[in-house]
Amino acid sequence: MTIGVAASGPRAGAAVRAAVLGAELLGRGAIGGFAVMAILDAQGELHHRVTQKGGVGQLGIPSAWLDARVAAMISSGPDRPEPLVQFLPGASQLGLVTGHRLPNRAGQDGAPLNQAVLDRLAAGQGPQDAINEVLAAHAEVDAGLIAVTANGALGWGNSARVGRRPDQGAAQRIDATGRLALLHNSIFAEQSADLSERLAELAWSHLHERAEAWQFLRLTRGVPILAAARDCVHVDENGDIVRLESADPHVPSLNRRATVVYLGAEVRRDGELLGHVATELYADLGDGIAAPLTELAQHTLLMRTDDVAT
Repeated sequence: MTIGVAASGPRAGAAVRAAVLGAELLGRGAIGGFAVMAILDAQGELHHRVTQKGGVGQLGIPSAWLDARVAAMISSGPDRPEPLVQFLPGASQLGLVTGHRLPNRAGQDGAPLNQAVLDRLAAGQGPQDAINEVLAAHAEVDAGLIAVTANGALGWGNSARVGRRPDQGAAQRIDATGRLALLHNSIFAEQSADLSERLAELAWSHLHERAEAWQFLRLTRGVPILAAARDCVHVDENGDIVRLESADPHVPSLNRRATVVYLGAEVRRDGELLGHVATELYADLGDGIAAPLTELAQHTLLMRTDDVAT
């Protein structure tokens, strides 16, 4: 498995969704295929959504799940062994266990490591102690684990074997209202060393519903694409794209699928510079209109705001 993330606090469901969608947009590798999301709802009951292909956009996540206070997700390439919930076990009133690499790998007693952590939570052990104990006993097993409990406690870690990988990343956030941890491997991106922190920052902003340096923009309907002196994405107050401008004179007249947002393009709202895009966007072009593609990651952009002069 390529990425695992868990969170507790306000809109934890939105946070884990943002982390995995951000990985699909920023990264390349075994991502955007199988995905499992799990939450504990307001009554502490466990719910799962799974998909074998298409990543987070194919999970059909109910809007109410974004407000869940305990949530986790795991994702990687397509077509993984069934049942997919084996990669993210949980229990009502108790907690969830996700991870990366092979968190379901059998331990010395034959029990999957993620289930072994969940069993320790059921016995009253804290999530960090449970993970430390399981991983210490299986130092050369190819697994990283994250556990989050119904009361919001969180623990995470990699086996010694995974910790030696040069392509693995990890990040966490903690404050008085929430907790977040993510682990990933085999996701390659520009400035890959910063990927985990970028994803954590993005997820954390969604958990707290506040604007940060990384934000999602969406092409939700057909919009005009016009010739202009510079590339620019115009958005409304919801982050929906309302107009595109391209300095490439060929793009507005195309009648085929093509790149309509070029890396580094400006983002403006009512003329005000908000930031610059960090990912590109394809769309179906015809008669001066750019229409969105179907998948969530195909019609979503990431914008960075940290380089805007203030």
